[in-house]
Amino acid sequence: MSEPLSRAGDLTPSGRPDDHVSPTGRAGFSSVLRNRNFLSIWTAQLASQTAQNSLWYVLIILVGHLTGQTPAGIGFTIVLVQIPTVLFSSVSGVLVDRVSKRSILIGTNVIRVGGVLLYMLFESNVGGLYLVTFLVAVVSQPFAPAEGSTLPLLVEGDQLITANSLFQTTFMASQAVGFALAPIALGIFGTRNTLIGLSVLFAFAAVVLIPLPAVTRRHAPVGDVTMLELARHVWNDLREVMSYIIQDPPLAVALFQIALAPTLLLVLAEVGPDFLTHTLHVGQTSTALFFLLAPAGLGLGIGLLILGHWGYKLRKDRLVLVALIALGVTVIGLASVPTLAEGWQAVDRLGWHVPHGVRLTLTTIPITVLMGVEVAFINAPVQTIVQQRARPEIRGRVLAMQQTLTAAMAIPPLVLIGGIAALIGTPATLSLTGVFLLIIGLATVYYA
Repeated sequence: MSEPLSRAGDLTPSGRPDDHVSPTGRAGFSSVLRNRNFLSIWTAQLASQTAQNSLWYVLIILVGHLTGQTPAGIGFTIVLVQIPTVLFSSVSGVLVDRVSKRSILIGTNVIRVGGVLLYMLFESNVGGLYLVTFLVAVVSQPFAPAEGSTLPLLVEGDQLITANSLFQTTFMASQAVGFALAPIALGIFGTRNTLIGLSVLFAFAAVVLIPLPAVTRRHAPVGDVTMLELARHVWNDLREVMSYIIQDPPLAVALFQIALAPTLLLVLAEVGPDFLTHTLHVGQTSTALFFLLAPAGLGLGIGLLILGHWGYKLRKDRLVLVALIALGVTVIGLASVPTLAEGWQAVDRLGWHVPHGVRLTLTTIPITVLMGVEVAFINAPVQTIVQQRARPEIRGRVLAMQQTLTAAMAIPPLVLIGGIAALIGTPATLSLTGVFLLIIGLATVYYA
């Protein structure tokens, strides 16, 4: 076990990153971008992630239309994506070590092409949409660990830090771009043509990965491994990493914190259309979801930009606590938009009439942008704390456990939130969510 850090998440006593991080700068980006192999996997990531986030948007619209925009129907779709992560993420790590990483990366993108085409086939069948979503989520599980394991094979030394930074930036940017492009594409081209366009993006991602070098095709010999031996190997790995996490409370807290923000975003995706459509009367489901998720994606980008310039000056653990408490307050503010929008009456007194719908929209967008910034202020510092506290020889398994815990923590709220919203209404449900985040933040302060 590594020695406890004086401040969880700090790499040095001063709270600044290691010296070898800073020299990358512009020269580092230029050098990495001249690496053709990196450009291949980076381009594939940008195309596939943008397509995946756009597909999420389209899928929520399709399910919302077929289920009457109920939070329970949309939430069940999200749960179907989370369950395979809980069940198979650990097995995926073993698979990545035993199968060609290049084959996994190309194969999962090809499977996604097929999945998009099946969505077209079951466009009017909610059961078919659920089934395809679950199956594609299961088969796609090895993609993330394969991608993470391939990058160090293509980029070496200090350039790896720059490469990871570019990957993180494009990962966040693809969320904003995907959620922004999807409603525009749906409005202009319609559902079927939009799905065809997304399948082309997945196919493009598969094609640009074909030239990856031979090193990405290497894998450990499979041998004669029985299913029982494989299960025993996975179980031993899980037991070891759980013991490691339990014995390091700051790491355990960080893993819990990093699961909160994604869970909140999924909850918003579940109840957001109902809240914006029926409470705020913003518009149809597609328009409402755009006003919720696109500004949040913009806020994520702003938060990462701020952290990139000034994050090294801040105590990561304290920043996370402040952002978590602020996020609880902001969610309560989102639930209170109808009340907050009454502040526009001051503009009316000046003789400028602002329509009621415009008031609600202009009040909602800044709140959702702020939420995105706060999520970035939680995720990026906590991810750094996790990486720093986990020893190199166990870091991969800790990150795999992070993926499992994040998905596992999201499932209970997603299952319960639809029923709660049906009982007390969506605004009250959002307020309860904000209060829960406040309690978690204050409890963490006390624990710290």
